[in-house]
Amino acid sequence: MRPSSFITTPSVAIVSFSVADETFTCLRSPPFWVPGTPPTSRCSSSGEQLVEIDDQLCLVRNRIPHGSNTLEIWKLLDYSSGDWLLDHRINLSGHLATNLRQSQILRVIGSFCSYRSPRKKIIITTSTHKIFDKYQKMVHTYDPRSEALETILSITETHSTPQYGCPSSRFSFVQETLAPVHTTDEEIALSSDLAKATREVLLRLPAKSAIQSKFVCKQWFRLIESKNFIQSYFQHKNIDRRPKVMLVVKSTGRLGFSFAPLNKCLQEAPSHSTLLDTKVVCSKPCHGLNLVSTETKDYLCNPCTGFYRGYSNLGPDLHRPSRMPKAEDHAFTVGNKNVGLTFDPTTRQHVIVEIFYHWKDFKSRQYDLTCALHWCNSWSAAQENSVPPLPVNDMPPAYVEGILYWMNEPRLGQSCEWAIVSFNLATNTFDVVSCPSWFARWNSRNRCHAFVVELEGVLCAVLADPAADKLDVWKLEHGQWGRSYTIHLEACPGYSLKTSVVVPLAVDPDHGRILLNTGRKIGLYDPVEQTIQNLYSLDQVPASRSNPHLKFLDMPSTSSRNSSTIPFVPILYEESLAGYSFVRKANCLW
Repeated sequence: MRPSSFITTPSVAIVSFSVADETFTCLRSPPFWVPGTPPTSRCSSSGEQLVEIDDQLCLVRNRIPHGSNTLEIWKLLDYSSGDWLLDHRINLSGHLATNLRQSQILRVIGSFCSYRSPRKKIIITTSTHKIFDKYQKMVHTYDPRSEALETILSITETHSTPQYGCPSSRFSFVQETLAPVHTTDEEIALSSDLAKATREVLLRLPAKSAIQSKFVCKQWFRLIESKNFIQSYFQHKNIDRRPKVMLVVKSTGRLGFSFAPLNKCLQEAPSHSTLLDTKVVCSKPCHGLNLVSTETKDYLCNPCTGFYRGYSNLGPDLHRPSRMPKAEDHAFTVGNKNVGLTFDPTTRQHVIVEIFYHWKDFKSRQYDLTCALHWCNSWSAAQENSVPPLPVNDMPPAYVEGILYWMNEPRLGQSCEWAIVSFNLATNTFDVVSCPSWFARWNSRNRCHAFVVELEGVLCAVLADPAADKLDVWKLEHGQWGRSYTIHLEACPGYSLKTSVVVPLAVDPDHGRILLNTGRKIGLYDPVEQTIQNLYSLDQVPASRSNPHLKFLDMPSTSSRNSSTIPFVPILYEESLAGYSFVRKANCLW
């Protein structure tokens, strides 16, 4: 408390506030305060100041305005008794103390011990008006043992304050630390034993149940919506890194399709209401979300929670005429576009990258394509982007650590060599990655088909040889290509490369088996036994009891690459709570 603010000196010198108890208390006045007497000075700049020195509360008494060139530092010995002790009396009458005596502002800001000398030094800062709008700011040290004063810093600053206004010193101590500025609401909410137990229970719930639990109470809502919980849930549910598969089926809702557990579809007889009548292509999971594409729209989805957000087909928005030959129709292509899903770690949001062909002619090797980006948490329209340096083929891209990769189309453009096109979202640039040297140059008599996939977090190049009925899988690690797998399919019915496009989706970490997908079948390939364990096949789904005429034999044959509409489409997913709010807010995704 400032004595000059009162008619007589108050009996209380310091008012303290306990953050823990949220209460105010008063401390007894130091001995130089005489309650009831008039203040010794009405100058606001001559009042005492509080400072922490050696983890103890101290009161600095500036005696210069009262004719005594001294600076007193009083230490509070005990909070309960209010006993004070004069710890230091600094003599400012010497020549070196001239700047301190002439300053308008004089403050003690603490003490320190350097690594060179363990002796404590007190830090004093001053601010002095020099001329017009110029102020001299200085930092001094005082050695209590030798009583030596030393100026360690002096700067002159320009202020727009009135000519005779009191300048501030603006010096203070800082401490290097990694500690947060304050405890967050999330940390407070999770600090109790009950909150910790609740968190552990919620981590074990299915994703849809966890989302529904947000509406139990405000505390649960704040917990489940927090970035920390969403990330912990993802890590907890996917720690085994085993591939998880659902099926995309038709629904009567606005989306037009939904996601069903694989076992449920195998056990229950289908009906016309669950059979897709529109072709869809699904991406692999990217930070907890999948991209499901039709010929006219793209949908960002979380198969576990039911979250989705639709985006209009980006290609037609560019208003260019489309002159295309008949598309090579297989389970992994849709329309004239090639769409990939990537993730921007800076803005924490997914980005759709669409390459759209307006024209391509394999005879003349001419083509015309455009590229557009759509930030998934933005309501703005897609942004046209620079085009890739090479044309890309019709197989989906692979996402690896923030970069999308496509296999080029050697039947278009100037080069007949196979190469990989990459797109780095962070730099917004395309690049070209060389294929393994073993990949042969494409020619019209070469029936081999090449594409890229991501396996175990690594970029892989796949060469499909229908003549030998095998897939050669190469991994790019540390900038070098090495052969990883050879998948022999000649003895695997329904997976022949002569009739199907077969894509390796994932590797089972338990036994090293490779998950293969043809669009109509998915199975685990054993590289040692060279056999496949079928997990799902359209031929295995029972016929509808309500409609005995509905048979999957009436659907596109498994011996045909023509799969314009597949009634059920498998999708690889990750259990997560990821999604975007329909209300605009920053960083809504972990």
